[in-house]
Amino acid sequence: MVASFRRAWLVAFLVLAFAGAAQAQQRPQPQPGQVYAQSTQAMAPAGTSTAKADDPAFWAFSAGWYDLNKQKDQAFEGRIEYRGAEKYWIFKPFGGIMATSDRAVHGFAGVLVDLYFGRRWVLTPSFAPGLYYEGDGKHISNGIQFRSQLELSYRFDDRSRLGISINHISNAGINSPNPGSETLALTYAIPTDKLFKW
Repeated sequence: MVASFRRAWLVAFLVLAFAGAAQAQQRPQPQPGQVYAQSTQAMAPAGTSTAKADDPAFWAFSAGWYDLNKQKDQAFEGRIEYRGAEKYWIFKPFGGIMATSDRAVHGFAGVLVDLYFGRRWVLTPSFAPGLYYEGDGKHISNGIQFRSQLELSYRFDDRSRLGISINHISNAGINSPNPGSETLALTYAIPTDKLFKW
């Protein structure tokens, strides 16, 4: 069951990635007389009709329910991530650290794709390998673990986001046991240049 769940996440990630690539290719190329207009669009806030789709770098803070599917080793999960603004084709780099109330820790780094639906809604699939320590929590084996996640968020005028996500952590069969775990989380992401301006 874990293997099929992992394959479903992978298929969903690839479908969304190619959808984002197709969406990017369908954007009209600027005409000479439109250069100035597009330069002003890049500076427009998200709440205006000329909002630019791409976002800045973020610090993202998450709180969630660890092991929500099995409900045997449930715990509180807290997570901090840095999400880069640089784009490599359609992918953006990100990394972070997760810790649970049972002292499990997962440090990870990977890639994400932002898919925009209008000015407000953003769907973000991501994938990241990392090092995991299970602490006193669920026994899913220490060492390399892979995290795949799907997040849906609402984007405010200042580009900050409030979203909900579900992710799956497993070791892809590298070690045994490999029961995997799912987390449902609420995330607030704030642009890095606004974090210390409160």
